[in-house]
Amino acid sequence: MSDELETSLTISFMDVREIFPFIDPEQLDPNDVLEILLYVFQQTPGFVDRGHETNNRETAWVNGYLYRLKDNGMDGFVVDNIGSSVDKIAALREQEHG
Repeated sequence: MSDELETSLTISFMDVREIFPFIDPEQLDPNDVLEILLYVFQQTPGFVDRGHETNNRETAWVNGYLYRLKDNGMDGFVVDNIGSSVDKIAALREQEHG
């Protein structure tokens, strides 16, 4: 499986509140975004976390790709891939292969 997720991933605000009672989906901080993204990705068959980092209140890096939690206007989020970093991907591969 590619590190870049090809499927459209979503999570409802209700699921966020149930799974992460300490997170208000309407007032996210960078750590919240990363926690939610990692949870959503871990529900995807074949996902392997090769590295991640916080970015801001909408986006986080996972496996060298920048993902956004976008409010879908229906009480939930859609996960959008908005870019990648060749440098981050190369560093993660080098780290993985020692």
